[in-house]
Amino acid sequence: MNTALRLALVAAALAGATAAHAETIGFTKTTVGGVSLTATTGTITGSNLCASSGTCAQAITYNTTAGGKLTVTAADGADFDTLAYVHQSNLNNAGLGVVTGYMKPTGFHIADLNYSLSQPKETLTLSFQNTVSLSQLVFFPDDRLTLSLTKELDSFDGFTISVDGKAAVEYSFGNNGGQPVTLSTPLVGKTFTFGYAVKKSSEDYYLAGITVAAVPEASTWAMMGLGLVGIVAAARRRQRA
Repeated sequence: MNTALRLALVAAALAGATAAHAETIGFTKTTVGGVSLTATTGTITGSNLCASSGTCAQAITYNTTAGGKLTVTAADGADFDTLAYVHQSNLNNAGLGVVTGYMKPTGFHIADLNYSLSQPKETLTLSFQNTVSLSQLVFFPDDRLTLSLTKELDSFDGFTISVDGKAAVEYSFGNNGGQPVTLSTPLVGKTFTFGYAVKKSSEDYYLAGITVAAVPEASTWAMMGLGLVGIVAAARRRQRA
């Protein structure tokens, strides 16, 4: 076996090992648009303030294979409804959104009855324990009960993603109604914050699911590199013998 073939086999094995850690995490149940998702059940921080419509809390955490613990939180702009809670709808073909409101003596008062991301000032943040590569997303429109699930979100509409606190980048929902949206270049990081479009038309949306893959740590890549060097050296010694 020549050196080039050995290197190709090792590279393929390494790529396969990384791909094996890829997983799709669903936040709703759906089979729309050729996408199959099952709603993952999370653990809430605090009490559930939206029991009739699903789950909303200060944070919802999920256990993932690719990224370890995933914590989802929400934020809102500075106005009278200063509090924001992440919401996971109990409806099919929906997903994660944001509930905003304010505290009263009797408890939390919900001011926004649209539980998707429905305001430019609302954001939804997904924080992984480990670094992941985000390659695909699934979205549903907020008015999912009255309009077509595959036509409400289109290529003229958009959303933004900020990775690890960096500047937000705008993306299109594409031609499949947001089911799914495949990123031409996967995003690598631990924290992904979703928001409204700036240049494209902004549409209210649920985040229905994501596909992520584990990213080896620097020490792992170093060990892989040493392995490749060893293979090359062994092959050269055989050629000289």
